[in-house]
Amino acid sequence: MKIFQIFYDDVTRGMLDPSFTPLDNTASSRPDWFEYWPIRQTLLNNTFDDEEYLGFFSPRFKEKTRVSGNEVLAVMNRSTSEVVNFSPFLDHSALFLNSFYHAERVHPGCLNVSQEYLDKAGIPIQLRQLVQDQTRTIFSNFFVAKYRFWKKWMLLADQLFQTCEEQDSALAEKLKANTQHRDTASYPMKIFIMERMVSLALELEGLDTETAVDHAKTSPYGTGHIFNSLLALDALKGQFVKTKVGYFLGMYLNMRKEVMGSVASTR
Repeated sequence: MKIFQIFYDDVTRGMLDPSFTPLDNTASSRPDWFEYWPIRQTLLNNTFDDEEYLGFFSPRFKEKTRVSGNEVLAVMNRSTSEVVNFSPFLDHSALFLNSFYHAERVHPGCLNVSQEYLDKAGIPIQLRQLVQDQTRTIFSNFFVAKYRFWKKWMLLADQLFQTCEEQDSALAEKLKANTQHRDTASYPMKIFIMERMVSLALELEGLDTETAVDHAKTSPYGTGHIFNSLLALDALKGQFVKTKVGYFLGMYLNMRKEVMGSVASTR
């Protein structure tokens, strides 16, 4: 098992958990790809066993998840799952049909560009119809998976990378164009699509993840009405995915409107 934690400078080096393996990204040859670049270089330049667990976390992993390195290792030492999900953002997942709808909210234009890319790449997923609950929704690369899954992820990721590297391509220009993020527009759209490649890989493989984060600890709304509503929304999505019964999706969409209003009123 290898759990890497990426750092970019002295400040982020000081944030690393001693239970993880430091992954130096201070002299990245492609800083425009952010975390994807050190992940790609590690997978390309090392040999791993298909059953070996690998993870690549950002410096803010514990801050966002409330999970220590020792706790991650404890989970992984007893897990047999293909993919273990440490993504803490239940509201980001529960309030949207899938993570690309969430991307559209925070990075305007992402949904259309993502679908245009998928169509060109021949990836048979229609994002406007895709429903995913928390078992297939991961943000910030907060997951640990067997190397054989990472190989499937890498195939998808490299397709996107190659498309972005094309010269004189209108789609490549859209993917490389800056989009809104954290009150600025200095981040390229491609990195937010790349972050969501794991959810597409899970969908194509028909895999659900093992959830290994306590959402009650990371909820910005406490554990009252809104938190319970988020759990219910996620459960409704899960039931729809499992049964394909439209009633569950209808309930989800109606309840989502109410919860969105409650969430907005807390901000």
